[in-house]
Amino acid sequence: MIDVAKDAGVSFKTVSRVLNGESNVREETRRLVMNAAERLDYKLNVAARSLRVGGPQIIALLVQNPSRSYIESVHLGALQRCHKTGMHLIMEECEDGLAEIEAMINNTSPVGVVVTPPLCDDVELIEMLKRKKIRYVLIAPRSADATQASIDINDAIAAQEMTEYLLSLGHERIGFIKGHPDHSVSAKRYEGYSRAMKAADIDIDPELIEQGEFSWASGLAGAEKLLDLPNPPSAVFASNDDMAAAVIAAAYRRNIHVPNDLSVVGFDNTQVAAVISPQLTTVNQPIADLVSEAVGLLTDQTFQSGDKSKPIFLDHHLIIRESAGPANAKFST
Repeated sequence: MIDVAKDAGVSFKTVSRVLNGESNVREETRRLVMNAAERLDYKLNVAARSLRVGGPQIIALLVQNPSRSYIESVHLGALQRCHKTGMHLIMEECEDGLAEIEAMINNTSPVGVVVTPPLCDDVELIEMLKRKKIRYVLIAPRSADATQASIDINDAIAAQEMTEYLLSLGHERIGFIKGHPDHSVSAKRYEGYSRAMKAADIDIDPELIEQGEFSWASGLAGAEKLLDLPNPPSAVFASNDDMAAAVIAAAYRRNIHVPNDLSVVGFDNTQVAAVISPQLTTVNQPIADLVSEAVGLLTDQTFQSGDKSKPIFLDHHLIIRESAGPANAKFST
């Protein structure tokens, strides 16, 4: 790509924008870059190659999530699979609605689209993709539909298993911070928590349930309310790792030791889980693998979004680290 920049007499960043199919480049500059790529036979560039063969070779990844850790994981999974299959990836962080997404689709003509939560449950978006005959795969949709390809884990079972783990450590007052209400996985994870508590014959105290949004800030707000209760929980299960990390921060500010005084667990096993102290016990959701599988489907020339097929479920498992321990009698009464 550096050679292309030198030959075209433009910056490396400009070459990247052109080859990534971005629209904010002057047509004259775009021609300079594409001509240079052709002269140098820049075969690793899928956009240039697609011009020669006359077909688009782009996968679009649609994201709308307050968790940067989640976005980084889905981006990595898509990039790795696109690299292996010779596809080019465009990631669109969709904050401005359907018109923004449709404009991107019109400008890039992707061969397929990976739709992550909560966009996977946007009926108008899905109808637009169908109307344009764009192939798509949904990641973790609200409900599995045999006519729509989807890839997921069983969030309810995973959350149930994590709650059961806390119960096995002697915790009974287990706080729960829900995920964003617009994300269908939030309800599934709360369902798993509730199921485990009911099976243990423990009534759920409403004051131990806080609404989060999958962001660090919302996790901190929920944790502060839980830890300031007259009878605080002995453990907190946050619906993602970003919020769980915020719980640990709130505990630290109150001189509450994790895990001796308070156990904290999360969900996703994103990078933050391994870099905070203490390291976070969490559910390993193979986020990168989910998206990689979706890209794999879209690069299969025989795949069609409307084909009848069973939803694909990948395995999950608990990652036991240092943030959870036996219930402290002082906090579990």
